[in-house]
Amino acid sequence: MSIKSVLEHYLEKFETSGNTLTDISFDNLPFLVEKEPVYNMKGQKVSKSYVCQQGKEVVRIKYDRVIGTYHYNGVDYENIFLGLQKSIFYLDWSGEIAYTKKKQFYSFNLEPVYLADGTETVKGFSSQKQRQILKSERFSADDYLSSKNPDLHGALYNAYQVEYNAYLRTGISTSFVNSMNAETNAELLAMLNKEVFGYEPMTVKELIILNLQ
Repeated sequence: MSIKSVLEHYLEKFETSGNTLTDISFDNLPFLVEKEPVYNMKGQKVSKSYVCQQGKEVVRIKYDRVIGTYHYNGVDYENIFLGLQKSIFYLDWSGEIAYTKKKQFYSFNLEPVYLADGTETVKGFSSQKQRQILKSERFSADDYLSSKNPDLHGALYNAYQVEYNAYLRTGISTSFVNSMNAETNAELLAMLNKEVFGYEPMTVKELIILNLQ
């Protein structure tokens, strides 16, 4: 490898033995500072960085959801949340990526979710870890909205408290979306139908629905 990453420079400078770019614990390196992870509007964990004490980004970890086809009992089911993929980027002095390493795919132990109609019709798949992640993301998205636009968050909660809390608990958004679509209150409609700055012509309601699971 001809391009040296910033991390390699520090490993050599501090003569850190026993560490390579393939097996290293960034938390144990005294010359790195861990930054708070970055989350998007959906509450999904996007990335986390480690910087040197001068503030220069040295390592960036990217978290991706793996969506794909799941084969069960001879049937292929599309667009299933299969697991997580973590990638590590080692940056050079110019801030560009010097090396990339993909960690092993974290695969969920998926079990079928059946339609509640007395049959064995499969409507999806889930696992304990997947459910934990999705629930955490819903509450993170709620916190994100509350911090970015507390007035909107308060209005939504006051108007749709039952439906919204049910969504947070279960991830089922049908009742919440139907209630917004059936809204007749002029003041609330003005808020929901307002275009979002930077996302025009998308409305507030459309952006809310887009960020639901």
